[in-house]
Amino acid sequence: MSPLPFPEIGKRAKDLLTKDYSFDQKFSLSLPVSNGLGLSATGLQRDQLFFGDVTTQLVQGNTTVDVKVDTYSNITTKVTMKEALVGVTAAVSFNLPDHKSGKLDLKYLHPHASVNSSIGLTPSPLFEFNASIGTKDLVLGGEVGFDTASASFTKYNAGISLNKPDFSIALILYAYYAFALKDSYSAYKMMRLTVTKFDLSDGCCLYYEL
Repeated sequence: MSPLPFPEIGKRAKDLLTKDYSFDQKFSLSLPVSNGLGLSATGLQRDQLFFGDVTTQLVQGNTTVDVKVDTYSNITTKVTMKEALVGVTAAVSFNLPDHKSGKLDLKYLHPHASVNSSIGLTPSPLFEFNASIGTKDLVLGGEVGFDTASASFTKYNAGISLNKPDFSIALILYAYYAFALKDSYSAYKMMRLTVTKFDLSDGCCLYYEL
């Protein structure tokens, strides 16, 4: 079994504190069809406003096509191909009418490694890469983002996670850099340390942020 992808490190504990806590009215409807075609709809009412979307999914062999239309007539399309190469899943997505939203995602899974990369399909794309190594219990990983338009890093973070059937512990280090010019060169740096812990055995839950 492959280790957790880096974006999922600490997710188990965070979901306990944040997932599904809402006073809004929600509904969902799913209509799977045996020939590989499926239809689903979701809706959310917040105060006097209503938001919703309808998604159609077509599965043919190793290829999956998802098309979603939301309340504002935005169309999101994603084409996913499993085993494009051995162990590699490739996906192309884009939103209409945003012609700059095209993106290519590649995912590689190995028994002791997980690698994900994403690049925008524009003349000056945003490139993101994350990787993790380890086992299903102990994971060490990191991620980096680079904006080719400004030739600058947008993020570079690292984390480690220990997962057991009755608890999950994660330590994640986030680093953000911002640069500005005002008469002379100045720089701003912020470091944030987030620790999450989830313990099912005695109901203990700790989420600490500094």
